[in-house]
Amino acid sequence: MEIIVFESEAYHHLQREMLQMVRTTIREAKEEALANMDPANDWLSTEEAKKLLGVKSKTKMQELRDFDEIRYSKAGKVIRYSKKSILEYLERNIPM
Repeated sequence: MEIIVFESEAYHHLQREMLQMVRTTIREAKEEALANMDPANDWLSTEEAKKLLGVKSKTKMQELRDFDEIRYSKAGKVIRYSKKSILEYLERNIPM
């Protein structure tokens, strides 16, 4: 087994670089997805939106609607969520 030792400063620098790479990858993937998105396919069901957000409860979805964090449309009892606004919400909430 091989052991690799880092100085503390080098380790923290590596962490910052990796985080920046992840942010860049997410941003590029989002931009590509938005560029290729058909506006007619922008609307997701509650279950699809929860899966994309990584949310399990309807209460959290209600909270996101109440605070205007994501766009939604309601026709009768059917609620649809804007995929574009969910991706923008996720981008805004990437940990620094």
